[in-house]
Amino acid sequence: MDRNAIADRIVELTGWMRNDRFQVFHETSDPLRMVRGSVVELDGRSYVVKGHMREPRFGIDEQPKYWVINTVDLESGETKILKTLFEEDFHVHIGILKIRCYRSATKESHVLELTRGDHRFMQGFTIYDHDGRNVRVLDFIRGSSLFKHIPTIDKSHELYFFEDLPKILRKLLDSIEAIELLHSHGLCHGDIRNDHILIDSETGKFRWIDFDLKQDVTDFDMWSIGNIINYVVAKGILTFKNTLKQGAFPVKVQQSLRPEDGSAFYEYRIMNLGKVFPYLPDSLSDMLCHFTRKPVDYYTSFTQFADQYRKMLADDFPC
Repeated sequence: MDRNAIADRIVELTGWMRNDRFQVFHETSDPLRMVRGSVVELDGRSYVVKGHMREPRFGIDEQPKYWVINTVDLESGETKILKTLFEEDFHVHIGILKIRCYRSATKESHVLELTRGDHRFMQGFTIYDHDGRNVRVLDFIRGSSLFKHIPTIDKSHELYFFEDLPKILRKLLDSIEAIELLHSHGLCHGDIRNDHILIDSETGKFRWIDFDLKQDVTDFDMWSIGNIINYVVAKGILTFKNTLKQGAFPVKVQQSLRPEDGSAFYEYRIMNLGKVFPYLPDSLSDMLCHFTRKPVDYYTSFTQFADQYRKMLADDFPC
């Protein structure tokens, strides 16, 4: 399309006031320059920029992800997310372990290729800009994250446990088996978090997003999945401080808690939830205790964990 046709198409799709002075980008080295109304041309397709995506973090306002751009495909009219090349390198701690995390656009591209058509995962494809930089073009998933959904269930924990948790745990089985698929092909998720599972508003299915984080430690996904299970079983983030609030839990429960009942990832969160909620089945409590600061036992592989998860569902939460 020429500039005049592009300007017309932008007005048609967005309803914005016509602007004939939009900037066109053929390379993605500086995504901050791609402001609302700009056009990105990649591999023969044009995308008009709506803005940059934002991501909620725990206890912090939504943080802009300037390298992830919300656009509209000018040909199809569909919302597309352009994920540009971004380099990041940092360390996290699991107990005494210090683990390096870094971004790998190539790994995310491999995941997208492997999981094409598998709607347990976000869908998209990889193209390259004029200078050969990796850009992932992603379908927009309408829905809320698991992180946001759980607190909206307005029930006591006990009622939630019996009425809602069984369905959630069964849906999570699909998500766990999706990670098994990645591992069976020598890949990983790399950034398993409860805000990286979206609940598709059309299907109600759980769908994984964001695969560009990587570690050189094969067990990182396995340790991370413990945080997901902890979050849904506790009905949110349960900390040692929460339990000490007057009247929140019986004194007997408060006095039973020890530092080693905390999460290996987040020491202030209670992972040994069987001490707090006595109606938890032993198999579920035992699973959570594998992810404490001082576990009695470890999972040696993601498949071993997944096998125990399947057994726990069959024994304690049958359909």
